[in-house]
Amino acid sequence: MNKFLVFLEQRGGTIKKASIETWNRVQELAAEQGDSAVSGILAGPADLKQLDGYIVGDGVIYHASEECLALYNPERYARLVKDTLQREACTTLFFADTILSRELAPKLSVRLKASLLSGCAMSDVAWHNGGCVRPVYAGSAMASFLPERTFRIYTISSCATPAISNARGTITVITLEPHSFASEPLFSVVRRNLMREGGLDVAEAGIIVAGGRGMGGTEGFFLLEQLARLLGGAVGASRPVVDEGWRPQCEQIGQTGKTVAPVLYFAFGISGSLQHLAGIGSVGTVVAINKDCHAPIFDVADYGIVGDVHLVLPKLLDTLQEFLKRK
Repeated sequence: MNKFLVFLEQRGGTIKKASIETWNRVQELAAEQGDSAVSGILAGPADLKQLDGYIVGDGVIYHASEECLALYNPERYARLVKDTLQREACTTLFFADTILSRELAPKLSVRLKASLLSGCAMSDVAWHNGGCVRPVYAGSAMASFLPERTFRIYTISSCATPAISNARGTITVITLEPHSFASEPLFSVVRRNLMREGGLDVAEAGIIVAGGRGMGGTEGFFLLEQLARLLGGAVGASRPVVDEGWRPQCEQIGQTGKTVAPVLYFAFGISGSLQHLAGIGSVGTVVAINKDCHAPIFDVADYGIVGDVHLVLPKLLDTLQEFLKRK
């Protein structure tokens, strides 16, 4: 029997959408495979009622709700996941491909002597042998990978998928007893960097309004923030913008930033380097606005406007506001 374990990541008590998506996709895999069971592990305090109507399938979620696990601690998280895997005799571990999993999954692969396949798209995984195909070299090529060991760890990249409504499933929640290491002061917190209150995480947003060097400076992003509020989306940025200090690093999208998969992605003044394109490969619809008609971003855009963002953006805002008034 195949026993799959899905790591459910939380931040501030809110379970990340990417983790819920990974759970649902692993449930689809289990249904196709047959003779498979899916379990989850959640570290930190969180209300699991927020999963109602969003996750599918049957399974067990092991919840370690200690307050000391609210913030990511690599040693504690690694011990918790390892203990759960070994106790439940799970054969495969799944993560959503996030900043956290890119640090935790390799640590676990070493401790468990497991094969690690990262950045896999669920539709590309050849499950008869556990291999996967994923983009490499900033998306300029595709490579096939096969695990060499029986125990396997996967990080699953997001894709633009419609939300599941009225999801059905019977989930049993088992609260884990406090671990012996829970009270150990393994690390001290030196500094916490928080996103602005009320701001959406670009990795979770369904709509992203992103700006590049073509925005001209910090003042150029005020209109992008206004557009994001109207659309109910998040503001993103290219690496040059973050390097210049115009926007915080948590908004950076690309190979050295976050990989995103919104339904709709606006690229204002972004030329479209390979590094940036590597972070938006799973976007549903791309709308590009750039004054350079030869900018690489137009090669991947579904819709494009050749023009100065400082002229196009105000007109777009006015048109959208008029449309919303009529609604």
